Amino acid sequence: MFDKMKNFSEILSNMGAFREKMEEVKKRISALRVTGDAGAGMVTVTATGEGLITNVFINKQLFDADDNKMLEDLVLAATNDALKKAKEATAYEFQSASGGLDFSEISKMFGGNIG
Repeated sequence: MFDKMKNFSEILSNMGAFREKMEEVKKRISALRVTGDAGAGMVTVTATGEGLITNVFINKQLFDADDNKMLEDLVLAATNDALKKAKEATAYEFQSASGGLDFSEISKMFGGNIG
């Protein structure tokens, strides 16, 4: 019985350390910035690790073009690139903090979507 209590105590102790580590990871993710681009850098989009778009740059030469569809496609492609990079960077941060534990599978069990 004493051994079970000791093991439970160790688990609780480790959970506290794990929780602290996850808080650190969340802070790094919120500070993370990634940039996606399209059209050889003619359009760039910056996103946070949380998936929020913080900046969009469109080269002014694209405004002189008469092809609005091309501009829309470039903005869409750059945005998707930035969001993909943000998702990958977030997954990397979680996996590096957990020693390689796959949070995407754990998250799916609870209806979430990490990484």
